[in-house]
Amino acid sequence: MRNLLNLAALLALPVLLTAARTHETNPMSSAEDFAEGRRLYRIHCGVCHGMDGNTGRGARLARRSYRHGDSDAEMFDLIEGGVPGTDMPGVWLEEDDIWRILLFVRTFAAKAGESCVAGQGDVAAGERLFSGQGSCLACHTVGPAGGRLGPDMSFAGEMFTPDQIRRALLEPAADVADRYRTVRLVTAGGERVEGVVLNENSYRIYIMDRAENLRAFDKGKLQSLETPTESLMPAYGNLLTEAQIEHLVAYLCTLREDRREGGTE
Repeated sequence: MRNLLNLAALLALPVLLTAARTHETNPMSSAEDFAEGRRLYRIHCGVCHGMDGNTGRGARLARRSYRHGDSDAEMFDLIEGGVPGTDMPGVWLEEDDIWRILLFVRTFAAKAGESCVAGQGDVAAGERLFSGQGSCLACHTVGPAGGRLGPDMSFAGEMFTPDQIRRALLEPAADVADRYRTVRLVTAGGERVEGVVLNENSYRIYIMDRAENLRAFDKGKLQSLETPTESLMPAYGNLLTEAQIEHLVAYLCTLREDRREGGTE
């Protein structure tokens, strides 16, 4: 009987540890709630999204519309549960604290005018560079086409500012997300392998190599194992002209959900 009670307690544990949403709209509105939401956002979200919602390696939050839903309930669920398959985890907080974070996040809409726009670049030229000379599709996906070694760029115009895109092109090693950490290793047989880290523990490392093969290695059997800070992506300032960089920025700024679906801005 005791074992059954213990099992029931373990099964209930995830429910107890997660915030059960009991509201459809945000019940938090006071200045104190806002201040606490800002503090919690800084701790849990700011490092990736920036304190202005417009900087950092995470998606740009300074927008009026979001891919995963705009209602309070949808955004609460997103903050609580994260985005599977990305670097955004959920947060383990009380329900009221998640609502407080959302109260602060809602202020970013005022910065939505700072959107990703084509600027001085030529969009058509940028698209040709992305799929041709720049070889960007070898590692990045746009819609159904492209590789998986780098982040999906299908919605780059919604997720990033022009400065973020430009910096990623010129200084790709400046801010490498955990999901795209570089790994270089030499097997016991002398094979040299390079790719990105998918998972790792004390004994094994799981990677995607440059050919997009999923591979696992016993660390103790490797001749060498390195996880350098540089990105697999080259610094395009050494490969393209300033004008070509601006063409790429212009093209990537146009990549939005409404464009992919054939809509207009």
